[in-house]
Amino acid sequence: MPTLRFCLLMSFGLLARTANAQPATPAATPKVQPFLFLEGDWQGAGWIQLGPNQRSEFNQTETVRRKLGGNLLTIEGLGLDKANAQRTIHNAFATVAFDAASNTFRMRAYRADGAYTDALATPGTDGHSFVWGFDYPGMGKVRFTIGLDAQGQWHEVGEFSRDGTQWMKNFEMTLHRVGAAKP
Repeated sequence: MPTLRFCLLMSFGLLARTANAQPATPAATPKVQPFLFLEGDWQGAGWIQLGPNQRSEFNQTETVRRKLGGNLLTIEGLGLDKANAQRTIHNAFATVAFDAASNTFRMRAYRADGAYTDALATPGTDGHSFVWGFDYPGMGKVRFTIGLDAQGQWHEVGEFSRDGTQWMKNFEMTLHRVGAAKP
């Protein structure tokens, strides 16, 4: 009888485990479809200004990949000082995902020091641009506009506003695709 009881318990355990497994789903349109125009490897140059007389020029690489069947997009960027390639100007990692609860796209952007911000990411109506931004507590608002220009290059502009109406450009970069897009 103990052997039968053990077999029954094992069978129920396996059934419960199988019931909790992720169900197989048919191929669907990736949730991050509006952002896939950036998928692939990129390189180019840009500049950033974080204060008066604090402008830095950099060489930039970006790696953009879809993950989890197209439900998540990762963006990894590294900008090295043009004058001193040993000095990092910009080092960041971000994820973009669809938030079903709010019916919006959310971006979580991380800095090299581990700090992060959660932001709304709004696709453009043209199919090859989006805007993301966040409030900078006690300072104002930050927004970034990313899109493909007429030559198919990644063009990004960052802006800062103290009041949300007057914007000052403090970041710009233009990158070209290196090789084909890699899903």
